[in-house]
Amino acid sequence: MTISGKLTKKLIENLGAGRHGDGNGLYLVVDPSGARRWIVRVVVKGQTNKKGAPLRTDFGLGGADIIPLNQARERALEYRRMAKQGLNPRFNAKQKYQPLKKWRNRSISNGYQLGKTLNTGNSGLIRSEITHFQR
Repeated sequence: MTISGKLTKKLIENLGAGRHGDGNGLYLVVDPSGARRWIVRVVVKGQTNKKGAPLRTDFGLGGADIIPLNQARERALEYRRMAKQGLNPRFNAKQKYQPLKKWRNRSISNGYQLGKTLNTGNSGLIRSEITHFQR
């Protein structure tokens, strides 16, 4: 199934800072720094704000450098379907992705081992090393 919208691959690369709509609640947010990320705005059935109006919520889909346009459109459609059923995508979408613990067990059985997690000092970044070991 082909999902279409207003944005194109070429246009995505050249857009300036701001929030650019593709249609059906999918937006490309471009920061002044040039960072690009996908978000989808949905109304989850049954959720309301303090005034009793339907609650609009934005969900991040990932960076545009990692998530291509067609995949962002598919995820947005999936999130909208969940919201229409009254399921909050923030909690239900996470169930589709495997936690690190399961990935670690699988990777060890495939011949890779997750190394020690190190704090890299004042930068606040955490990195993990993946090493290959002989079976």
